[in-house]
Amino acid sequence: MTQEKRRKILYRILTVVAAVAVFLAGRSLYLHYQSIKEAPIQQDAPDTSQTQSDSSVFAQTSPDKPLYVLLLGTDGGHPQQANFVGVAAINKAKKHIDIIMLPDDTKIEGRKEKGIQELQDVYSEGGMSLVRAVVEDIFHIPIPYYATFTADSFSKMVDMSGGVPIYVEKNMYHGDEETGKTDINLFQGYQTLTGKEAAGYMRYVDGDGYLSRTQRQERFIKNFYEDRQDCFGVTNAFFLYRAWHDVDSNISAKDMAQLAFDFRGVTADNIDFYILPGEMAMSGKNGDTKYYWTYDPVEVQKVIGRTNNAISTAPEPDDTKK
Repeated sequence: MTQEKRRKILYRILTVVAAVAVFLAGRSLYLHYQSIKEAPIQQDAPDTSQTQSDSSVFAQTSPDKPLYVLLLGTDGGHPQQANFVGVAAINKAKKHIDIIMLPDDTKIEGRKEKGIQELQDVYSEGGMSLVRAVVEDIFHIPIPYYATFTADSFSKMVDMSGGVPIYVEKNMYHGDEETGKTDINLFQGYQTLTGKEAAGYMRYVDGDGYLSRTQRQERFIKNFYEDRQDCFGVTNAFFLYRAWHDVDSNISAKDMAQLAFDFRGVTADNIDFYILPGEMAMSGKNGDTKYYWTYDPVEVQKVIGRTNNAISTAPEPDDTKK
């Protein structure tokens, strides 16, 4: 047998072995996901730090009643502040998600003797439970589910995903006041952000204030979702099942894996982003000259109405009719 024939036989053997390995790996991943899907729901131990009852069944009762989830990102400071606050209205029946972001400097008032506060400081005072109560008061709806990301859990999720491709709009630099070390150092341009870089991108505040950061946070979420849609449904389910174990949430990892699988093939066009309707304005009280994001209660209800079909968006004009 010539050397050339031996090489061809060896090549064929290696090809068959590789094909079998890929098949077995795919079958193992599928069986693992099926075991997650079919496993009974495990009731988590009650969290005594929460002042409201937490739901364990992540299921819709009606196609017009989305699942409202409070999303928080914390900065790890002393005291900790919330530098990402949003409400996701997840409609599994209609394969649609609405995300309403609240700027960190949203004006909160009417809390007895507390006076005027910024939303980010409410977390420092009372954690998730107090933020949830305040946000529920803004929207006048119950928000039964929550998910809190620390800088570490967020960074780990991004790294597990292989980074996130995004265009960084400007150079971003920030030095930690306590240590004097640079903790954010990004250059303008298209790039794939690592977990640490992504956390810095989400946390960075420039001269345009918190509203600008909120807009960037929405861009990042959309890019992250679009990037994950390049993967198979089972792959995304397995990814989210693993990543969710590092997230403080009353939604189980099993339910999040199922959600990722259910949204396979659903494009980012099915996610609508909003910013809490309002404007920057001074409080006008007791000589306070500080500017706050002051929300409009009427417009806020209109946005919530769109998430549950209580208020439909206006139809596009028909130019063919005269």
